[in-house]
Amino acid sequence: MTRCTDCLVIGHRGFKARYTENTITGFTKCFETGATMFETDTWTTKDEVLVISHDVNTKRIFCDEDGNEADYNILDSYYDQLKNLRTIQTGERMLTFKDLLRWFIEYIHKYGENDSEHRIMLDIKNANPPKILKLIVRDMLEVHDDLAWWFPRIQFGVWNLRFVKYLNQDPYFQKHFSLTEPRNGYSHPDILHISASWQDSMTYLAYNEYIQSSNNNRFKFLVTGVSMIYIATWSTGFVTKFIPAVKAQDLKLYTWTINNLAQLEYFCRLCLSVQIKEYGIISDWPDKMVSYLGDIETTTEKTELSVLIPSSFYVPWKLRLVNYLCVAVLYVAGVRIASAPPSLFGTPVDPNEAVVFKAKKFQKIFAFLQHMRIF
Repeated sequence: MTRCTDCLVIGHRGFKARYTENTITGFTKCFETGATMFETDTWTTKDEVLVISHDVNTKRIFCDEDGNEADYNILDSYYDQLKNLRTIQTGERMLTFKDLLRWFIEYIHKYGENDSEHRIMLDIKNANPPKILKLIVRDMLEVHDDLAWWFPRIQFGVWNLRFVKYLNQDPYFQKHFSLTEPRNGYSHPDILHISASWQDSMTYLAYNEYIQSSNNNRFKFLVTGVSMIYIATWSTGFVTKFIPAVKAQDLKLYTWTINNLAQLEYFCRLCLSVQIKEYGIISDWPDKMVSYLGDIETTTEKTELSVLIPSSFYVPWKLRLVNYLCVAVLYVAGVRIASAPPSLFGTPVDPNEAVVFKAKKFQKIFAFLQHMRIF
């Protein structure tokens, strides 16, 4: 097996394969595997309380105190309507973002104040209004009033460029971040583009260049990494066009959702071959991934993909075929790349605008694929 012990292991919604997603139990068990990060999801309620949930609707994971179905749209609900919801499987209360941060600080204290190895990767869902970023920073400061302390410990993952534009436009962020000294090489938390297409991510790299070339004294928020669905890495264009662009801007690179050794080794070899500054995999099985990385005697996993691991920049034709078929399925389902042209980089962002996602066919297809642990 490739020696890729520098690869970070990130638990998907905590430890999704074994424990209820997005719960303190799942987050704790994730860290206990030796993984140093977990990914989680956040939404804002109608009265601007941040809660932890993957879905905007509560009924898949949560029920009320009596075990009855809880069918709430978080964006359209007040926190009082949600605060007593429990997970269907284990009866754990729906977390607020503040609950998560308080638990995280307690966990960090077990390892000492200087521990910056453990991190939270936030998936800020696209349907949220951009002002959720202000609410996130607000909660961070209310829980621990040292903004720079958070810089190396939390990552903002976004699906749409309007969130990054909002960071650069709103005076609130200029006020708080321009007056804060960098910490551990960070001047702001990592900002990641969560992506299903390397072509879409290229827009974010172009936006970085736009911001850096701006002749003003404003604090500049830059995208510092990309979190890419793993099938999108199985293309020649990803390797020959996107990877050099990532290297040129010295970005971090993560991929999701990696659940077997062959997928892990492919990504590690790719990142090692071009010396990506930081790379990691998001997995439903953080325990297995930590074990795979630590056991360098492991050579192959008995899957068809095992024989397809590239030794250089070559992407085997079978992987390229899977990538092509996946792109075709998404296209038929009505999914299109929604990159913002450079002419829109400077246009103002409405902080209150929430996105209504109408691609129901895509949602059903994606939900099925996730249920089958393909994504």
